[in-house]
Order: sequence, then C-alpha cells, then structure tokens
Amino acid sequence: MIIVGMLACLAGVVYTFYVAQQEAGTESQFRVLANDMRVAQNDVVARARATTRGDAATFAQLAQDVSNFDAMLGDLDGAGIDGEVSRIQGNWQPIKDSAQLLVAAGDDITFIRGVSVDLESNIRPIQSEFAAVVDILRDENVSVDTIAAAQKTLWLTERIARNIDKILAGGEESQAAADEFRQDAANFNRTVDSLKNGDRVMGVQQLTDPDALDSINTASALFSVISASIDQIASSSEQMREVAGAREAIIESSPELTAAISNIVPALDRLNNARFFDRTTLLVLFGAPALLAVGLLIVMFRGQRRRVEYTEAGVEDINGALVKIAEGDLTVKVPEDNEVTADIAREINASTRRQRELIQNIRTPFEVSVDEINKIGKTARGQVDKGKQLTRSVVDSTTAATEMVRTSEEIKHSTAEAAKSSEQNRSRVERGYELTKDMSSASADVRESVQETSKSAKRQGELIQSVTNAAEYIQALNTKISVVAINTRIEAEKAGEYGRPFLGIAEAIGDLLREAEEEGRKIISEVRMLQNMSAENMESMENTVGTVVTILEYIERLDAALEEINDGSSSISSIIRSVDDAAGQSAVSAQHMNNSMAEIRERNVDIAEYSEFTQLGVSQLQSSMRDVADNLSQFRIEEGVANAAFDLKTSGEVEHVNGSPSQFDEAEMTALEDAEDNRASV
Repeated sequence: MIIVGMLACLAGVVYTFYVAQQEAGTESQFRVLANDMRVAQNDVVARARATTRGDAATFAQLAQDVSNFDAMLGDLDGAGIDGEVSRIQGNWQPIKDSAQLLVAAGDDITFIRGVSVDLESNIRPIQSEFAAVVDILRDENVSVDTIAAAQKTLWLTERIARNIDKILAGGEESQAAADEFRQDAANFNRTVDSLKNGDRVMGVQQLTDPDALDSINTASALFSVISASIDQIASSSEQMREVAGAREAIIESSPELTAAISNIVPALDRLNNARFFDRTTLLVLFGAPALLAVGLLIVMFRGQRRRVEYTEAGVEDINGALVKIAEGDLTVKVPEDNEVTADIAREINASTRRQRELIQNIRTPFEVSVDEINKIGKTARGQVDKGKQLTRSVVDSTTAATEMVRTSEEIKHSTAEAAKSSEQNRSRVERGYELTKDMSSASADVRESVQETSKSAKRQGELIQSVTNAAEYIQALNTKISVVAINTRIEAEKAGEYGRPFLGIAEAIGDLLREAEEEGRKIISEVRMLQNMSAENMESMENTVGTVVTILEYIERLDAALEEINDGSSSISSIIRSVDDAAGQSAVSAQHMNNSMAEIRERNVDIAEYSEFTQLGVSQLQSSMRDVADNLSQFRIEEGVANAAFDLKTSGEVEHVNGSPSQFDEAEMTALEDAEDNRASV
C-alpha cells in the first residue's frame, strides 16, 4: 500500500506540474500575441496616414498588415477569453473596412499624386515658355486680348496645381476644386488652341512668330500629362472624400481598439487564477498519499533547490540588464541560455532591439526638419525684401499716374499750346511705359516669391506629417515598454521574494513613460499650431496672387491708353479732337491703378505679419524638438558611442526671420499722401 500510495502521489504531482507548465507556456504565447497585435494595429494606423504620399508600396504594406492582424485575431480563438475577442472584432471591423477602402483606391491615389508631382516640376518651365511668348507679343502689333490670353495661362497653371492638391486631400472643398479644375484645364487648352489658330470670339489673333509657336508647343507638351487625365482627376473627387473619411475613421477608432487589446492581459490573469484554484483542488486530492512520500519529496526538494538556484542566476542577469535599460543603455543584451528565463530574455532583447531601431529612425526626420526650417526662414526673409521692392514700385507708379492726371487737366484747359503739350505728353508717356515695365517685372518677382513660399509651405506640411509619424513611433515605443513593465511586474509577483527587485525597476520605467508621454503631447500641440499658421499663410498667398493678376490687367489697360496718347500726339488736330477722351481714359486708368496700389500695400502688410507668425511657430517647433532630443539622449543605442547622436542643438540653428518693422519710409509715405490729394482734386 505504501508503494501504491507513493506511486499515486508521484503521478498526481507529476501530472499537476505538467499541466501547470503547459498552461504557463500557452499563456505566455497569448501575451506575446497581444503585444504583436498592438504593434500591428499601430502599423495599420501609420500606414493609413502614410497613404497621403501616394506610394504604391505603402498600400501593399497596409494590405499585408490587415492580413497579419486577422491571422493573429484568429489565433486568439482558443485562449478562453471569448468576450474580449468579440470586443476586439467589433472594434477592428470598422478599421479593417476603412483600410480595405484605402487599398482599393491605392491606384487612383498613386496616379493623382504622380500627376501632381509632374505638374509641380513642370509648372515653372510652362510659365517660363508663356512668359517668353508674352515678351514676343509685346514687340509685335497684336491685340490686347491676344496678350491677355497668353498671360492668363500663367495663373491658370497655378490654380490647377492647387485644385489637384485639394482634390487629393478630399476635404469639403474637393468638389468645388474638381469643378474649377475641369473648367481651368479646358480654358488652358482652348487658350493654347486659340493662340495657334486664332479665335474671333475671344479676340485672339493667330501667332506667326516661330519662336512663339515653339514655346507654345513646348508648354503644351509639358501640360499634356494634365490634358490626358482631366476627366479621371475631376471624377475622383468623391472617391478622395471617401478615402479621407476612411483615413479619419481609422484614426478615430484606433483608441477603442487599443483599449480592447489592452484588456487581453487582465483577462488572461483572471483565467489563470481560476485555473490555479482548480490545480489546488487537484493537489488536495493527492495530499493524503503525499504524506507517505516524504522521502521522495526530500529528493524533489533538493532538485527544486538546484532549479531555484538556476532560476536565481537567470533572474540576476535579467535584473542587471533591466537596471541598465532603466538608466537608458539600450545596447545591453540579456543571456538567453537559461531555460527558465529564456522567454523573458528573448522578449527583453527583442524590445531593446526595436527601441534602438525606432530611436534611430526618429533621428533622420529631426535633422531634415531643422534643414527645412532654415530654408523656410530664408524664404520668409526673401519675401520681405520682395515686399520692399513692390512698395517702391507702387510709389513710382502712383507718382506716374498723378503726373498723367495733371497732364490731362492741362490738355483740357489749354488747347492753344497743343504742340508744346504734345512733346511733354510724349515724354511722360515714355516714362509711364518704362514704369509699367518695371511694375510688370516687380509683379513677376512677387509671383515667383509666392510660388517659392507655397512650395516651402507644402514641404513644411510634409515635415509636420513626419513629426507626427515620429510622435506615433514614440507612442508605440511607450506601449512596448509598458508591455515589458507589465510582464516584469507579473513575473515579480509570481517569483515572490525573488521578484521584489523588479518592482523598483518597473516604477523607474513608468517614470520614463510619463516623461515621454508629456513630451509627445507638447509636440502634437505645437504641430497643430504650426498647421493653423501654415493654412493662414497659404490663404494670404492666394489673395496676393489674385491681386497681382489684377495689377497685370490694369497695366495692360494703361499700356493701351499710353499707346493711344502717343499716337494722338502725332498731329495738333488729332490731339484737339481726341484730347477729352484720352484725358478721361487716362484719369480713370490712373484711379484704378491707385486703388490697386493701396490694395497691394495692405496685402504686403498682411504678408509681413504672417512672416512674423511663421517665425514664432518655427522657433516654438525648434524648442519642442530640442526637448525631445534631450529626452532621447538618455538612451544609448550603439556600443562605445556617446549619446551625442541625438544632440540636435548643434546640428543647425534656425535663422532669425526679421519681419519688416516698417513697410514705408518717410519719403514713400509723403509721396503716397500727395498722390491721394492730387487724385481727389482731379
């Protein structure tokens, strides 16, 4: 009976330990699976944000991430936590549907983004070709409508590029942008055809100059990428709005899915406690025979003692590694030759490896951001200089208009001195013609400056997106460190007395997590502020472009009036007959031009204010980047290399953007006030 009792006790104990080991291994696999699901969810959100770039590889990776998450979700069916799995499925389904919608629209997004990039690279050559056509037409005897048609293509191309970006963004203005894009593209093609073949309805004469025809053909060939896909781009506005909605749905549903995944570990803990009590009952049933196996228990105790010592050695290695990790040294590697702690060691090594990769990936966007912010500062300073040049041109043009009005009055009141007035008028006409050329050149400089600023603003938007992705990587890093801290606490509770050193380490890791989360919130706040400032700056630039176009139209009218005055000065009799009409038309044109000059002055003041706002936003963004760099410098990611890899303070300072404290000096303001008084007297 004693032998039978000992064998029964031994069988019960062996069976109990076998079941415990099996269930512990299965629970460990499910915990690792929960961690992988959290990482896969973050990858899906990051890929969804990255689809705005139109990269075909991003859509393929997004489809693969969705498939991987589905596979991991299927592996949870045997975990015994059906309620948590059901909640994860309910929160995952909207994200999955939105991601599949993004993947289905991947070809269209890639195509439209490619067209936008091609047009952005071709817009400057297209405008240069048409600017050459305008210069040729000025030297030839053609109608004003012909010159105006050639100039119209300059701002049509800019508005077409902006509307394509709005369509791709899928906002509330996408449908209006699509309609305007279709109309502008048709007007561009019609204008090119009219310049080649002539159009009586539009008043456009057929071009015969070979150089002008070559320039038009070259520009038309560069614009062919748009002409061949007008309907496809315009009709995709509705799909782009759905894509934008799907992208927002993924971002909004992500926190709920994250919370559902986080509930897996507590559910496994509750399930583990229930199973533990079942095993305790089993041990009670075999407790009586165990009294007969004291000798066997002594042998087992000695074996267990050796296993405890073996475990203590592994725990000591993990303890030392975690202390170094808590101090910021991510180059440490935990030995994996201990069978008891091998799984924990592998998890810690994998976590530190991913942390090193993430921190290394964060470094590059920061360096690029600093370089691009310096470029933004230079562009803003150049914009202020262009504004000063425009101010001087406004003052000269206002003075010329005032002189022309005075000349018109003298012509009305003194027909007896027609011959002498003719010579004076001709000289003034020549001076006004030169001034209009200067004004046209200054307007072209302003348009180029606005284009450069627009490109810089677009690059700033991309940099903001890069910073947002970096913040998301930081959040993912925090999540992974949190998983390590949770696993450490769990293992510490299981280990009893031997696990107490882990509690202090877990608290240190928690402190680091709170600091990282605080810095992440600061970055997101600053990025949003910079996005708002960029939007305001873009709106001001669009208004400036419209004003410049209006100025060019008035300059054309003024040129026509000056040419009529010059032709009328050929004979005294012609001057006397047409003096009233010419003088009246000159006065009206001068009044319009003065009004336009006042509007340009107001726009120039607005641009100066926005430049100061841009300077403030750039300075705040750099401050936030420095704070993040200070926090990241606590981590060591390479053997024998100091943490200076993340010291971005010396990588480049943002150049100070000096806003113009005054747009007009004393002489310029006096000239403008005199012009207003003279215009009122006329």
